[in-house]
Amino acid sequence: MQHQSISSPECAIGRHAPRSRHRDVLSEPIQRSACRRCGATIVKSAVSRRWVISGLLG
Repeated sequence: MQHQSISSPECAIGRHAPRSRHRDVLSEPIQRSACRRCGATIVKSAVSRRWVISGLLG
């Protein structure tokens, strides 16, 4: 399990930014990337359209 440090105030409140090289796949309901600020693995669903941390927290 990879430990992520919060290096940005935006990431600390849950506003992550995907890396510029993430791939949007139109047929997939979930997009995956890594945050360009803190490096956390993040996902975006077609329903919420927000980037959130993926995996177990805590």
